[in-house]
Amino acid sequence: MIIGGGLANTFVCAQGHEVGASFCEYEAVQEARRLLSLTKNNRAEIVLPVDAIIATSKDDKEHEVVKIENIPPGKSIFDIGPETKARIGCILAKAKTIIWNGPVGLFENPAFREGTDFIYYSITHNPEAISIVGGGDTLAAISKKGYLDKITHISTGGGAMLEYIEKGTLPGIEALKR
Repeated sequence: MIIGGGLANTFVCAQGHEVGASFCEYEAVQEARRLLSLTKNNRAEIVLPVDAIIATSKDDKEHEVVKIENIPPGKSIFDIGPETKARIGCILAKAKTIIWNGPVGLFENPAFREGTDFIYYSITHNPEAISIVGGGDTLAAISKKGYLDKITHISTGGGAMLEYIEKGTLPGIEALKR
């Protein structure tokens, strides 16, 4: 499982790293630690950023790449870094099934959209994979891109898509069955 975007910050914090002024769900850090501990038995792998694009604010034109363990107090994470992109690219190139929900950076600012664009193009250039992409932010990030026909399924409902994958049904589907 690859985790990026704001959610990754909670997991990075759970690993004991500072996330500076970045968004972080501190109340979920303990649960993130629990999930990370499950990977120690090789039950699963959670891939987190190893580097990041940071800046003082979301509107900054100047930004820098730093290792994830070196986020300074006054800076925020706004995208994944080049090492993280390379690692994710290798994983996506070999994947047989890809489910993507959520951008990995502040894609609305061109300075912080490279990671999300990279993931999108990595998915569309893996002809062997079944790819399922969903969520409003994800669709906003890819809507004007080429290669949309290379995605197996695009869903506007990210949360509903994940719930359907998890449970095999949705309340609306069950209501129609009655």
